[in-house]
Amino acid sequence: MPRLLIISHDVVGQRMAGPGIRYWELAQLLATQQPVTLIAPHTIDLAAPGLRCGHYDWGDVASLALWLEQADVVFANGFVLVGHPELMHIPQPLALDLYDPTLLENLELFRTASAKQRTQQNRQDIQLLGQQLAGGDFFVCATERQRDLYLGALMGAGRITPEATDHDPQLRWLIDVVPFGLPDTPPVKQEPVLREVVPGIGPHDILLLWTGGLWDWLDPLTLVRAMPQVIAQQPHTRLVFLAGQHPGTIQPMQLPAATRALAAELGLLNTHIFFYEAWVLYAQRADFLLEADLAVSLHRNHLETAYAAVRSRFLDHLWAGLPSVVSAGDAVATLVQEHQLGLTVPPEDSAATAQAIITLLTDRTQRADCAHHARQLAPLWTWEHLVAPLARFCREPLRTRLTTALQHVATPPESPVPSFTEGLPLMQQQQTSVQQLEQFWQLTRPAPGSGIMTRVLWRITLRLAGPLLAQQQEFNAQVVKLAYASLTHDADTQAYLQAVLSQTLAVERSMARLQDYMEQLATNNTQLQSYVEDIERDLHGRLDTVSEFNGRIQTYAEAIKHDLHDRLDAIGEWNGQANDRIEHLAYTARLLNDAVAAADEAAVKLAVQLTRQALDRSTEHESMAK
Repeated sequence: MPRLLIISHDVVGQRMAGPGIRYWELAQLLATQQPVTLIAPHTIDLAAPGLRCGHYDWGDVASLALWLEQADVVFANGFVLVGHPELMHIPQPLALDLYDPTLLENLELFRTASAKQRTQQNRQDIQLLGQQLAGGDFFVCATERQRDLYLGALMGAGRITPEATDHDPQLRWLIDVVPFGLPDTPPVKQEPVLREVVPGIGPHDILLLWTGGLWDWLDPLTLVRAMPQVIAQQPHTRLVFLAGQHPGTIQPMQLPAATRALAAELGLLNTHIFFYEAWVLYAQRADFLLEADLAVSLHRNHLETAYAAVRSRFLDHLWAGLPSVVSAGDAVATLVQEHQLGLTVPPEDSAATAQAIITLLTDRTQRADCAHHARQLAPLWTWEHLVAPLARFCREPLRTRLTTALQHVATPPESPVPSFTEGLPLMQQQQTSVQQLEQFWQLTRPAPGSGIMTRVLWRITLRLAGPLLAQQQEFNAQVVKLAYASLTHDADTQAYLQAVLSQTLAVERSMARLQDYMEQLATNNTQLQSYVEDIERDLHGRLDTVSEFNGRIQTYAEAIKHDLHDRLDAIGEWNGQANDRIEHLAYTARLLNDAVAAADEAAVKLAVQLTRQALDRSTEHESMAK
């Protein structure tokens, strides 16, 4: 039998909400038919015969890949694609659970958020739905009404084709209904939990029970507003909200605080209305249900309600044989009306809610009949009766994903690659050092002063120190060129690695598309599957090699940095020596200047003497001529 991997997005354990309960119960049942592994983002502190349990890290591709390698078929909640979009490209057949319409739920959850946040969340939810419809081979939902909703979405996603309807005109092989279910064993009382345990709730009080969380898409406020009218006629009525904090990490709810505040405002908090603050253990919930006389579940009138699943809290009403008061307009209300399980009331109508509660509390015969009908209906809602469509797919999985459907995926997943940003601080240090070197590599001549002596001094200096200055200038220029060449080489290397990684990821994405196409042509071609797995291993090997090479480049860059510092120190030393030589040359020039001045003075004297001699000779010649 195919090895089945079930992936929950929510907590599975002793304290868990509806999603965790769903996957725990389905896993136990399917484990009697084939090898099953159940994993969740947190450690699972439960055990069942024949069922293997584990956990993965949300968003960590590697942690999930370890479990996928051991599976032949996968069943996951559709929300898992938020943290693990790579599931859309796995080779195993993939069944997605869409029983919880996230997009409609978030419309209510984010109703009080800013317009920007609501728009952003809605876009993310639309993208998620597109990924789900493109990436799944088989889908399950909670009701026939939900199925109609998703059939319309599948039509828009291009999944309903002539070939698809040729296989099954009703498309039950593509999407079918697996509602929330019940255990096949009746509830058993273990210990007192509310009566004579919670101060203010006596053994003979009438107990109303709100059996699930205070989610923002529900309506506990109408129930609180109805209580004064109920208490006026039935003073011993007590209302208990099971209002513990969700065991996982979910968006904070606004209604718990608002409900407590309203109960306090009406003066009923901890006298007639109570909040049980701990999340009830899954194995202990029967103790709470069996102490209640009546269960209530209300909602507002919106899309989430219209397309919601038959909620787990209401199914617990059936399991415990509790009459129910529920809001009209959803699948639960239809069941209540068709099977006489209690009374339905218009949404957000506190007067009608109060009257319905009073009717069932005062008419014991009607209340007993509703309880009897609930116990009769419960066996039809056991997991064993509901799991058949999913069990069929898990035994005989079929790949139905279309290549064209994959084009709807907005952001195909990429394998994690080494980050080049880790080397940026080192590169910035290198660039700073080179810029400093660039500022003083040239030995520029000082600005010449005015006068003949200054020009003579500069010429003498150039003649004496010119070769030395030229040599030093050339050395400095070569050092700067070397530094720039090193930086250019580093940049080229980084660009090359980026190109290699981009090509690798492009090949990986192309391989995923090729894999889907080839599997459509030959789903049983084991040789092709082996070839694709070899490519995947080779790609991972290449990524490891690139990562190692990146580390070596960083080490090399560090060595260049140290070398540049050494060269800068050497240049500084050379500059010091050059300054000493220039000072010596300046001293020599001053001596030469004094010598030149003396020579000039001697020349003047000589010229005067020669002039006088010339005049004397001229006088002598004139005398002789006379």
